[in-house]
Amino acid sequence: MTSRRIFMLGSCAAALAALATRSALAEDRQPLQEDEPQAREFSYVNNASKVDPKKFPDFKPGDRCSKCQIYEDGPDEMGGCPLFPKRLVAAAGWCTSFG
Repeated sequence: MTSRRIFMLGSCAAALAALATRSALAEDRQPLQEDEPQAREFSYVNNASKVDPKKFPDFKPGDRCSKCQIYEDGPDEMGGCPLFPKRLVAAAGWCTSFG
């Protein structure tokens, strides 16, 4: 019984440590700026309402980073995106890799 209890406590501690580390990493990331080279490569904008549907025919009203399959929730209307490591993207943003 003692070893099971120790295992459960250790598992809970490990899960809490992982969550705390992820939160700390998210806070260290800076917001992506539209004029950065990688942002320009994907035509990233902080506000999807700025997207020209004639220039990007795949864009549909309502598309935004927070609805993308690869968007990762983050702090204050920002989130992570594997396309932009160590950066945060605006939940209201958009890029050509939306999916």
